[in-house]
Order: sequence, then structure tokens, then C-alpha cells
Amino acid sequence: MADMNVGILGIGVYLPDEIRTNEWWPKAVVEKWAKKNSELLPEGGPPPHLSEGERRCMEAIAAARREPFCGAKERRVAPESGLASEMETAAAREAIERSGIDPAQIGFVLGYSQVPDYLTTPNSCAVHKNLGLSRACFTTDIDGACNTFLQQLTLAEQLIRGGNVRYGLLTQSTQVGRLIDPQVPSSAWFGEGATAVVVGPVADGCGILGRAHGTDGATQDTLVASVPGRRWYEDGRIWWYPRDRERSRTVIVGIADLAREVVSEALNDASLTVADVDFYACHQATEWFSRVTKDFIGLGNARTLSTFPWAGSLSAANVPLVLATAEREHLLKDRDVVATFSGGSGMTWSSVVLRWGH
Repeated sequence: MADMNVGILGIGVYLPDEIRTNEWWPKAVVEKWAKKNSELLPEGGPPPHLSEGERRCMEAIAAARREPFCGAKERRVAPESGLASEMETAAAREAIERSGIDPAQIGFVLGYSQVPDYLTTPNSCAVHKNLGLSRACFTTDIDGACNTFLQQLTLAEQLIRGGNVRYGLLTQSTQVGRLIDPQVPSSAWFGEGATAVVVGPVADGCGILGRAHGTDGATQDTLVASVPGRRWYEDGRIWWYPRDRERSRTVIVGIADLAREVVSEALNDASLTVADVDFYACHQATEWFSRVTKDFIGLGNARTLSTFPWAGSLSAANVPLVLATAEREHLLKDRDVVATFSGGSGMTWSSVVLRWGH
């Protein structure tokens, strides 16, 4: 079954009911953020030795720093007592319904929870129980941080092509707001929610056409969730924060170069060019990510959209949310060639190219 076409059959989305607007933060706190944002770019503009991609990112950062919320207007917030596995289950039910398959046919679950219900215990097992899936279903979590979905999708393709299973469920969730101090600027950039994707065999010509991945382990400890200055299991409050601010800026500034490199590799793997791309689905780490990377890659003819202004960044759920929103708003149509890009702390980055439809 190595020549089987594997693609997306259905996407589910769960966003909590509570909407937090920018007015939630006290004015005095926001005024402090404006001062901190001025530290993101050296005075006098970008240094002359930057690559073209780095220059474009620095210019976008300079523009964003003028607005303390960096383009975010709303974000969803989960109830204090709500569990990530509950959000994932809700998204999974919708994905299964949209796919039109019997849940009993799901042969594997690959999950990711940025803030799991319990440490060392995969949320995917709770989702498996909640959905009443088969005991024979292969179930595990995959942790690629914000890049997890495209890694899940690549692994799912190989599992299905192997012939032992026909359908799989991929889940992604974040409640990272629980790990961010509301006094810091980044607390306004993130939302909470979950997505789920059902994958399986699709028609000839549809599904995954190309894929490419990269890793730079030198940045593994740049963005972390830990007790500041200690390990996460030592005494103190765990926060999500940039452990090395200079390296975290370097990672963000280099994102356009990584995007062009990996998307070009995935398109080459699919025997396609940038001119063939109809839609671009990008990680939404900031308001400018999709715009800057799309232009720098050369996807001038591709449609896209940004969910960041009304949902904030949803970690590994960003790309599925973009795809789901685009399909429901009729920006994404059957037979469209879709190029995706995401990156995650660690650091890894990926692109998967597929033809939409099943």
C-alpha cells in the first residue's frame, strides 16, 4: 500500500466560550509593555549584515512594536477547571463527524497537549477513552511543540501507507495562558483551544504530495516552561518564558529564511513550484508570520488568512485552525494545492504540501 494517497478527511475545532479582549489588561501594564517592545530592535534599524529574510523579519518586528498587543485583538480562555483532554475530545468529535467515518475504524491516535492534564501521562489516552475507541488502537503523544501537527501528519502518512491501519486521529491543544505571567507582554499573544484532524486514504492526486523537515538542537533550551533559574521539578512556580532572550530573538528573526528553505524543499519533493500553490497555511506565532513568510517564499498567487487577531497563537493547533477556517470560509477548495509551514521550540521546522480534497 506504499502508493496509497493519504490526506485530511476532516478537521474539528474547539474554542472556549470566554473571549478575552485587550481591555482585560490594566492600562498601566500595557504602557509598560510599550516600553519593553522598544528593546526588540536596535536603534537605527536592522544591522547591515542581515540576510534578506532576517531584514524582513526585523522590519516586521519594528512595525509590530508600535502596538503593545502586536496585532492581537481577541483570544479564547479555557475555564479554570477545564482540562486540555476535554477540549481535545470536543475537537476530535467534530473532526470524526466531518470525516464521515466510523470511530471504530480509527487505528491510531497521535496527540499533543502543550499543557497536559498530568505530566508523564499522554492526554491521547484520555481522548481515546472519551471517544470509546478500540483497545487495539495505537495511541501516543508526539511532542514537537508548535511544530507538532506537521510532524504528526508525516508520521500518520507512513503509518497508513504501511497498510496496518486505514484511519488516524491527530489532536493538538494549548492552555499555555496558565503558564504565562499576565504582567508580561507575551500573555496577550496566546489563546487557548484545540483542533483535531482525521487522516486516511484519499482520491488519486489528492493528499500529501511532499514533505520536508529540519532541526537545530542548539536552540533546545531557548523557550521553556520551568521554574525560572531552575528545573521544572524543583521548588517554585512553573512559567513559560524565554530562557535566553537573545537567542529567542535570533530564532524569530531567522524564521523567514527557514520558511523559504523548507517550503521549497517540500515543493521540490512534490515536483511542484511556488507558482502551483493555491493556498498557504502558516504557523501563527505573531501577526506578521504568515504575511512575511508568504512574500519571502514567493507565494504571490496563493491565498491565505490570519487567525492571530481573533484567536491569538494556538501553538500546534495554529495550522489546523487556519485550514479549517479557510475551508469553512470557502477560501480553500477541492483540488487546491496547499503549502504549509510551522516551527517549534527545540528547534524544529516543517512543511507539508498537499492537494486538498478526498
